[in-house]
Amino acid sequence: MSSSHKKEAHPEGAENQINAVWRKWLPVLIAIVWVLGFYAWFYSQTLPNAQQLADGTRPDRWLIWEFVPQVLLDDLLPIREKNAAPAGLSYLPQRIPFLLIAAIIYGLAYCLGTGLFHALGLKIRNIGRAEWHGLSLAVGLSGLSLITLGLGLLGGLNRIAFGIVYLLILLFWAVMHARSQGGFSAWISRMKAWGLLQNHKLSQRTLTLNSIRVWGTIVLVPFLIAIFLGAMLPSVDFDVKEYHFGGPKEFYQSGSIHMLPHNVYTSFPFLTEMFTLTGMVLYGDWYWGAIAGKAILAGFAPLTALLVYTIIRRSTTPTAGWLGAMIYLTIPWTYRISIIAYTEGGLCLYVAATLLATMVAISLLKKKPAPTRWFLVTGLLAGSAISCKYPGLISVTLPISLFLLGAYVLAVKAGERKPMELLSGAGAFVLGTVITFGPWMAKNMAETGNPVYPLLYSVFGGADWDDAMNIKWKAAHSPDHHKISHFFTSVVDVFVVNDWQSPLILGFGLIGIVVGIRSSSKVRWVSLYLFWLLVSWWVLTHRIDRFWVPLLPVGACLAGWGAWWLMQRTRIGLIVLLFPAIVFNLAFITLELCGYNAYVIDLNAARKITANITSPEVVYLNELMKNNEGAVLSVGEAELFDATFPYRYNTVFDRSLLAEWMGIVDRDIPEGEWQNKSADDIRKIFTANEFSYVLVNWQEILRYRTTYKYTDFVTPERFQQLQEMGILGEALANTPFYQPYDSLSDTQRKEIERWAPSLIVEINGERYFVTTQVFPVLPE
Repeated sequence: MSSSHKKEAHPEGAENQINAVWRKWLPVLIAIVWVLGFYAWFYSQTLPNAQQLADGTRPDRWLIWEFVPQVLLDDLLPIREKNAAPAGLSYLPQRIPFLLIAAIIYGLAYCLGTGLFHALGLKIRNIGRAEWHGLSLAVGLSGLSLITLGLGLLGGLNRIAFGIVYLLILLFWAVMHARSQGGFSAWISRMKAWGLLQNHKLSQRTLTLNSIRVWGTIVLVPFLIAIFLGAMLPSVDFDVKEYHFGGPKEFYQSGSIHMLPHNVYTSFPFLTEMFTLTGMVLYGDWYWGAIAGKAILAGFAPLTALLVYTIIRRSTTPTAGWLGAMIYLTIPWTYRISIIAYTEGGLCLYVAATLLATMVAISLLKKKPAPTRWFLVTGLLAGSAISCKYPGLISVTLPISLFLLGAYVLAVKAGERKPMELLSGAGAFVLGTVITFGPWMAKNMAETGNPVYPLLYSVFGGADWDDAMNIKWKAAHSPDHHKISHFFTSVVDVFVVNDWQSPLILGFGLIGIVVGIRSSSKVRWVSLYLFWLLVSWWVLTHRIDRFWVPLLPVGACLAGWGAWWLMQRTRIGLIVLLFPAIVFNLAFITLELCGYNAYVIDLNAARKITANITSPEVVYLNELMKNNEGAVLSVGEAELFDATFPYRYNTVFDRSLLAEWMGIVDRDIPEGEWQNKSADDIRKIFTANEFSYVLVNWQEILRYRTTYKYTDFVTPERFQQLQEMGILGEALANTPFYQPYDSLSDTQRKEIERWAPSLIVEINGERYFVTTQVFPVLPE
């Protein structure tokens, strides 16, 4: 080659080299700029659920950033305020019984789940160790929940009945494991050999900071400590105390599970609430047993993270799986649903478990024999999702069944499967769903004639329900519009604005979608699933934020893929982007913005403090009823978990007990127009229920009247009429239940002036709203 040609080729080669560098690093640069730009947008958002500051505004995340070092320092070295409740590390032993109960339940769930997997002939070597153990534990938890349901329906809510069943589970586990290994002797020998092998591997292992297991563990341990310490505190959430705890409390006190016609929520499928009930039985106390139940439910978070890890690892590497698990466990919502005992923690678990089981089942379609038994397992998990809450049908069972059907049809077309195998696989999936969700449908069918009570009333009807109640229910639990423009606003709310979201979900999730949607079928399907979860939440629910929380494990999978893609190209860049977001999330979850956070407080003091936060009128009555016999009729107030006295009540969506007992029932006219029963008839009802006081929470009734609507029968005039009949005395004086009138909204003031102006009183020249009244029931 001539020198002139060499001179011409050199610039061309250099240009190609430069182009290659640009092709390699331009996507990385774009990804980093995107994440940084998204962080700036995310942290500039005002927190919509935070309390207002002194100037009337709400804080944004940049303001929180200013206090992150101080918050983390206070977490490690808290400064005790004068006259604060007793707290300190010396009170941590109070939590030991909760942890022991949780450990027992997870041990039993593992035994039940692995025993079932062995009984079905499902081998670890066919799917992977993490998949086998994680999914068996998820199946075992669902099974334990159903066992509690069965024992409750049979009236066996006692330690003896539970102990007998738990011993049978251990026996079943031992027999199934021994059978799978060729007998007890072979099983024991194999376990000894496995133990020696693991001990040898551990002795040979060297841990360095370069190991993802080491720094991943360092990152996750503080979050797990916060999750479990927060879960072992009393709850301050209304829904939890009204029915997530309130329903199990009533079941426990009565000794059986049965329909509670005054609380429609307790007719929902109660998979997670069964663990609250289990905690009550094992602890032997309804209050502290509920805290033990929270400790059980807190374990769903690390188990879900394990499943996220496994989903990602199946298509990439363990390092990518660790990234996804870290992203999931560091989301403030993961912490929040764990410490509050929302059912979304269970639904997140079964979203991830069903997705993983689906991937396993589809991967086995190309192998022999047909994966019918894995379709059964997938059905068991899909049914468990609905057993957490009805929306699981839309978020899990329906889309997963379509994924499986599509994959099987493609396998049949490719000649990998026969049409009859498709039918057997579909049958197995349906059978699994019926096994785990069917008992809840059967319970409702027997109690109300409607398997999904109170839903689909127009199809199935339902005892103790009518058209008016159904209209009221649907209005409160359905979206009020479907404007497409609002959908995009909602998407921004979900991924950017919401207080408890993590920037890592969209920041890295979008990278995972963009870089993986062409090259990976798994990324395509998981992205489609995320889109389905988002759209179905917006179209089919009343758009409460926690109803979209089950999409977070799916989002964490995509974010894990995105973070892994970036890590392959610039490890330093990934660490620089991940570290500040994780530090912020750790500080943020330990603030009161994420829930009650007195981690090392004396639990007896915490019980009193939280009761005063959520229901001071119940605390007042607890003191009042210490020296009084009888029960309390609660009107308007349904958050009665802290009550230590007998009570009767109804939720806003159930028939008003006061209206049913005091009024002459006539469904053809509005309740506000009902006439009163005679004084003798009303007194007989009050005497039969042994009422000594009537509690009326006017503040709750006002809230309902301006939102969900409330019966017009309940007015101050009705109680005046009961006083005139000689049934009730004057409302107790010198109570603390007043709210400055000017602090109410315009809507509330207008409603009071129209409906109950007598509740406006003047004290020392200032106007107040009477929020609560307590009336004594007079003797005959």
